Amino acid sequence: MTQSEITDPGAGDAAAPPSLWRDRDFTTYWLGESAARFGVQVTSLVLPLLAVVELDATSSQAGLLNGAQFVPYLLLTLFAGVWVDRMRPRPFLILTNFARAALLALVPVLFWLDALSLTGLYLTGFAIGSLAVLYDLSSSTYLPSLIGKDRLAEGNSRIQGSGSVARIGGPGLGGLLVQVMSVPATMIAGAGIHLFSALTLLAVRPRAEDRPPAAPKPMLSEIAGSLRFVARNPYLRVSAFRAGFNNLFFMAMQTVLPLFVIRELHESSSTLGLVLATGAVGSLIGAVLAVGVAKRYGPGRAIVIGFGVGSFAQALTPLAGGPTAVVMAVLFGSFLLGGIGTTIGNIHLSTLTQTVTPRRMLGRTNAALRFLTWGTMPVGALLGGWLGDLIGLRATLVVTAAGFTVSLLLVAFSPVGRLAALPEEAHWEE
Repeated sequence: MTQSEITDPGAGDAAAPPSLWRDRDFTTYWLGESAARFGVQVTSLVLPLLAVVELDATSSQAGLLNGAQFVPYLLLTLFAGVWVDRMRPRPFLILTNFARAALLALVPVLFWLDALSLTGLYLTGFAIGSLAVLYDLSSSTYLPSLIGKDRLAEGNSRIQGSGSVARIGGPGLGGLLVQVMSVPATMIAGAGIHLFSALTLLAVRPRAEDRPPAAPKPMLSEIAGSLRFVARNPYLRVSAFRAGFNNLFFMAMQTVLPLFVIRELHESSSTLGLVLATGAVGSLIGAVLAVGVAKRYGPGRAIVIGFGVGSFAQALTPLAGGPTAVVMAVLFGSFLLGGIGTTIGNIHLSTLTQTVTPRRMLGRTNAALRFLTWGTMPVGALLGGWLGDLIGLRATLVVTAAGFTVSLLLVAFSPVGRLAALPEEAHWEE
């Protein structure tokens, strides 16, 4: 394998292409993708609330539920990447949304029939996680074929921006619906959102890239090739190691956060939703700023600046306490800054991955990265629940903040942090 030289980002800018908003297929895809992200945000709020509020789950049981949703990233991701490359991503985008709608409609029915247990909720979480594996891989693989690699930064910013709007509306609306109706009824709304997403993505016109390649190699051979590619590419190797370490502590934080807000700070579930929505406001701001930050400082420094702001923000969360006004100021400030910084870093890290990876192996490479990075999330969920019971919720948030800082240092002093411009697509022979 040989790595290509870094190219001048200003080359070829004389004739700027029209806005992606004028592209009918991108706009339709953006609408369906945005709806799917909105549905995910509603689900991410109500599923743990169903366990904690309705089924009286403990901190450890909440950790098991969160972990169940991410176990599929360990078990299925590498195989799913090969399937996406062989069958092409668009059908998976549609079918996984139909399946998620059916699952989310089934859970409240079981609850109303008094047939839902924590074990059943764990199985539901595992099924939702399995569908998320297929959907996420398909989404990140499909975008380059839809708009081309030269417009990925703009496309990723649009998608991240709409995802931010979803994170603003999803938790906020979910928390409000929980207060007005109930947790199970709110899950029905999530099912309807995923159904809308599936129907919208059906309207995106198929293209040549949607057709599967001929004569695929043995599955294990393709999986091994993608892992070797990630291990030997200096940018992907650093990105995978940093993200895996970061996600370990991110999931630990996510596990104890609802318990910290509801039980230790004595705030309501609607407050939790508003705090998460504030993070989404920051994410929207970060999506708007991302392209400009990279133009001014280069993609490498943009990644470091973004994750640096995000790490600082996480250190504020465990400081929340005292009068309600102080609690709200600390939590809202933490999540606003965290959303801004993390989104800037993630947009350019995603663009870097999509740029250096050959299109024919985008599914497998994204799968290898997800396996190595998201695979730490079940461990993080269990770690968060265990630490929450062992040392307390606030102390656990201090530990996670320290972990975020270490993950920042991993990328700051690496080839990724020194990138002045995006590299060309890597040459790789299987």
